[in-house]
Amino acid sequence: MNIRCGIDVIRTDRIRRAVDRLGQPFLDRIWTAEEQAYCRTAIHPLSGASCASLAARFAAKEAVAKALGTGIGRGIGWTDIVVYAAPAEPPQVLLSGQAKARYQLLGGSSISISLAHDGELAIAQCVLLHEDAP
Repeated sequence: MNIRCGIDVIRTDRIRRAVDRLGQPFLDRIWTAEEQAYCRTAIHPLSGASCASLAARFAAKEAVAKALGTGIGRGIGWTDIVVYAAPAEPPQVLLSGQAKARYQLLGGSSISISLAHDGELAIAQCVLLHEDAP
């Protein structure tokens, strides 16, 4: 069994500024409707807490793409990597499109992520177990 890791950190104000400047098209390019709904709060749809959650998921997508060995943009799109969480469960990743194809090419057997945000920083780490090492 082989291990691949990816990590990414981002400032939450970077996401907040991009959302303010680019609006819904930016949100739709990076996050699925389900991810957006999860991150929104009932009080304010794009509050600081929701931007922190969006930033953590942004970092997670970057971390997963790094673990896959491609990064975002070399065939793998933002919405090919979906971050979701069931109540009382750790965050999970759902791969589709080129991200799923790359995972299968590697002989992926499991993928785990960890998210954190504090103040203006969000960070995510990905650990991917796989059989082959192309």
